[in-house]
Amino acid sequence: MGNEELEELQRITRILTFAHSDSLERVISKYASTDKRKMIWVLIDGINMPQDMIDKIGKIKIKQRTVYDFLEVLEQAKLIENPKRKPPKRLVDFIPASWIELLKDKSTERKKT
Repeated sequence: MGNEELEELQRITRILTFAHSDSLERVISKYASTDKRKMIWVLIDGINMPQDMIDKIGKIKIKQRTVYDFLEVLEQAKLIENPKRKPPKRLVDFIPASWIELLKDKSTERKKT
């Protein structure tokens, strides 16, 4: 596949994501039903390992088991890829803006203390 085709597919993906953002949020929210789970979803980027997620979430005291259990649920729902010894990655590259704010609030709290 050429570069132009790839770029066109990426544009189409962005348009479809914007057009269906409400539906995507509803589906993902069925699994990310708590603030902790929403923050984990934000951090699933193909770069952060589970321990990185725990460290970045910080002060709210999230247990390692909570992260691993949630990743397993998302993998079973086919919303992420979670290969062993590699960082998990969202298959649906969508994050509701309000969820990003949850993580920013926690990092701001950490800096204040």
